[in-house]
Amino acid sequence: MDINNQVIFTFMVWVMAGTRVQVEGNMCLKPEFYQNMRIGEKFLGEPMVFYQAGGLLDCYRQCGFYSLCQSFNYNVETRQCELIALNNSITEPVINNIIMDVPNRENQLFGSCENHVCPNNTVCQVEGLTHSCVVVGCHGYPEKQHINITSFEAKSLWFFNETVLYACEAGYYPSRNVTCSLTGTWPAFLCQPFNGCEKRSMCGGDATADGEYWIFASKMDSWVRAYCSAGNHAEYVTLYGLNTFSTPIFLKDPITCVQVPVTPKLPPMGYTHFKKVRVPFSQQMIDVDNFRYSNSSSIRQNFGSAGDCVDNDVNDTNSDCGLIGRFIINTNGTGLRIKSSVTWETWGVGGRVGNITRSQDGHRIEGNCGSVVGCGGCKPTDLLIELDPNYRPPLDSATLFKCKAPVPIGHE
Repeated sequence: MDINNQVIFTFMVWVMAGTRVQVEGNMCLKPEFYQNMRIGEKFLGEPMVFYQAGGLLDCYRQCGFYSLCQSFNYNVETRQCELIALNNSITEPVINNIIMDVPNRENQLFGSCENHVCPNNTVCQVEGLTHSCVVVGCHGYPEKQHINITSFEAKSLWFFNETVLYACEAGYYPSRNVTCSLTGTWPAFLCQPFNGCEKRSMCGGDATADGEYWIFASKMDSWVRAYCSAGNHAEYVTLYGLNTFSTPIFLKDPITCVQVPVTPKLPPMGYTHFKKVRVPFSQQMIDVDNFRYSNSSSIRQNFGSAGDCVDNDVNDTNSDCGLIGRFIINTNGTGLRIKSSVTWETWGVGGRVGNITRSQDGHRIEGNCGSVVGCGGCKPTDLLIELDPNYRPPLDSATLFKCKAPVPIGHE
């Protein structure tokens, strides 16, 4: 007996031995029907549906009832039927398994569902001489911006109440869980950009480690790199250059210009170095008195400020002594810079704004400020920031949030 006759013989034995499928009318299966059947192989495609079949013909029929089904795996021993949406040519050897393609629905096996054109998210149901298309799930993906198409295509058919875990692209989160509804449609939702560190708590615990993340600054209409830390919802910008601000612990003699160390120190005197700076991107400005990531000695100095103190026993408002309070702002490597419109104003008694210089690329601003009659200096008006037009941090220098689901499954 040649191999083709062996296949046909084996097939017919299985049909007679175990199939519990009722087929209307007289039916004769032509030899061509068996030609796309292979024994001892299994398709590797992800099954669309698992089904406990009544036999091989039952498995074949079930595949035909789904418009999406193109082939199936059938285990002879367990009668496990796996319906596969794609006509997958990749197989592996598996004993007691049969694979078949279902190229069309032109067969009496399907009864009144023969040649049906039911939508892809339905299954054809025989109803006497007619049929109906019963919705069983969702297929495809909604036409929305920034959705993660790969996640939707991970399954050809999503059944009712199944949730697409990563429905949006990295950097975005869904406004609600994307769960297949009982109508076979996806819910109304938007993929919204992560615009703050606090959004990390919405996403199933993903990306909660301290580190650099991409945040969408809507006021700038751009992604910016920000540092997020556990237990703190505020965004910070890591500073890579020297950012230092001082009101030196010296009294100036306005006549001799001699700088005399002061004991005890006067209230404004101190030094502060910033490693990171708080930036509320919704305001597009630096929070000058947030010292979470700074080091100070004596009195903390606000970001962008500087000053000095003059010996009040010698009152000379015409003193030619230089201003020794100094500030350095350096945003190099951050992708941000201070707006050129920012100005400095005086603070304290006899405050003076000295020489302030700005590098050509806008990354570095240096200035000297102080007083001529007491303790005073300069401070910036609103320290507004803008994107650096000449530098953008590399994409791999920060992490894009990946949102699993905004609400734990089952708690909507």
